[in-house]
Amino acid sequence: MPVLPNDMLDFLDAPVPYIVGVRHKTNEVQSKLTNVILVDANRNQVKSPSLPQLPRQKELMSSLRPYHATLVGESYLGRRRPVYECTEMQVEAAKGFLSVLRSYLDSLCYNIRSHTITNVQSNDDKVSLLLRESFIDSFPYREQSFMKLFVDTQLFSVHTDLVLSFFQKE
Repeated sequence: MPVLPNDMLDFLDAPVPYIVGVRHKTNEVQSKLTNVILVDANRNQVKSPSLPQLPRQKELMSSLRPYHATLVGESYLGRRRPVYECTEMQVEAAKGFLSVLRSYLDSLCYNIRSHTITNVQSNDDKVSLLLRESFIDSFPYREQSFMKLFVDTQLFSVHTDLVLSFFQKE
């Protein structure tokens, strides 16, 4: 069984998204996989042993399903062309897929302003601070465990910084 170099094990600890193909999982590699989402592209499966269910997950999946079906169908038909060449149908499906995800993210953060304190500095600069606990508590109890993890992500930070910057300009 192959042994992974130390830098590969460090990579598994990185707080960023990544794609890795590991054929044989040693005990050391297995121990690093406790907080990850495993995507098996060959079996079209996603496994997440430690993450709670997304808020309105069924609704999100239903909205993404047609775009996913188009992308999967197109990739199957396109096995004769290089992976980096996309058909117009794939481009449109990817745009639709991303649009659904963007709307979903906006829906999760729809009430962020009511959980923000804005302070005006002496030079008329505005600084906004998100009241994280208040924001998390605004969700139904069954969604709070996901939101506690979500507010610590880079995606959430970037999105809320953008949203709050619009509030600060008002």
